[in-house]
Amino acid sequence: MNYKLNEEITSCTVTQTNLGRALGLSQQRINQLIDEGIVIRDDFDKAGRVMLYDSLQNFFLSKNATLGEGSNNVNFWKEKGLHEKAKRELAEVKLAKTRGELYEASAVEGVLSEILTNFRSKLLGLPAKYAAQLEGKSRAKIYQLLNSAVEENLIELAAGLEGATFETNQDVEEDFGESRPTDT
Repeated sequence: MNYKLNEEITSCTVTQTNLGRALGLSQQRINQLIDEGIVIRDDFDKAGRVMLYDSLQNFFLSKNATLGEGSNNVNFWKEKGLHEKAKRELAEVKLAKTRGELYEASAVEGVLSEILTNFRSKLLGLPAKYAAQLEGKSRAKIYQLLNSAVEENLIELAAGLEGATFETNQDVEEDFGESRPTDT
């Protein structure tokens, strides 16, 4: 059946049965929605017709607003959006790891720890290495030798940092939705 609307849409009324059919809801559910104030009855209609525009607007707003009861109300679409954002971010992290653009924090810590331990050992070894050579030298010569040794060690440190390689975990799951987070 085709209906032609001859009046303002905001003042149209329909039977509760027709609204239920249009929304795929039972008469009992329509009555519950009336009790909840979502479906609006026409106060001037003795047959119990409902306001079409207001009822549809309230119905769809309530569907998008919250799911749950009491203080545990959850905005379904907001939560779905947050979930999709988290999945996208996780996928971006895994892609960056696969491309070698991102490394596990533990891998970086291990490599840096090794490089800095070696650097520390070399610095601590400077006094023993140069003590005999510096004995009886002038202040300027001592400064020059020590400065040279420190610069040499700093150059080695820089080279070590530039050449540092990190082991990567190439186990990237196919389904990003089912993955478990890792330490990053």
